[in-house]
Amino acid sequence: MHLLRAFVLAAAGMVSAQSGAWSDGFERPDLDADWVRVSSGDFNEQVVDIVDGRLRIRADTMGTDDSTVKYLGVRTATGIAFDGEAEVRVDLDWNDQTNGSYLTSGMILSPHATEGNPLDSPDWLRIEYVGVPPGINGRIALTSAVAGRVVPLYTEGWPQQNRAGRRIGLQRLRLHVTGRQFELFENLDSVFQSQPDAIPFDSVYLYLQISSHSNYRAREVFFDNVQILP
Repeated sequence: MHLLRAFVLAAAGMVSAQSGAWSDGFERPDLDADWVRVSSGDFNEQVVDIVDGRLRIRADTMGTDDSTVKYLGVRTATGIAFDGEAEVRVDLDWNDQTNGSYLTSGMILSPHATEGNPLDSPDWLRIEYVGVPPGINGRIALTSAVAGRVVPLYTEGWPQQNRAGRRIGLQRLRLHVTGRQFELFENLDSVFQSQPDAIPFDSVYLYLQISSHSNYRAREVFFDNVQILP
């Protein structure tokens, strides 16, 4: 895989010595033109910023519309070409949620660029953590959509197995793509291997996003060490 030329040029100053590689450790006071903010739904408070060298996404949904799910995050400003072998790496800090019920946080790959919710598009691959009621624990969930057909790929067997979830901390996610097939690693452990042609997209945008239902006080999740490696 290589990055689109425009993406590499846009990321000047953050391109590593390895040709075509791109990374962002958020070591600056504010987001820049490499990222586009995305949101959908109504919020009491919504914040996307950089705090202590990490991307923070914060949402307060007290008093908001019960009929909507709220989505908030960022996406890469330019697409990433998928034409061979690649890795996408993201560190996600669940931030020791005391009430993570109906909170999700993760990364999405989609060929569609939007400033709303990428899950409204017909094509995407979503890797996320989901808070399990009463909210101390969570679980990982992997889902894909191709031409509008949504398929759960991996849920840790939930809810039939491990219904209570598990403690979620600093999670290091690594998506290894070979051709149109991928393998997902969590903290060095392989947790899922796809079938061939699981990513039938020529290029994608990387989204970092959280979601929340209504009537939850401010909850925030952190992202760091985003890398795209050929």
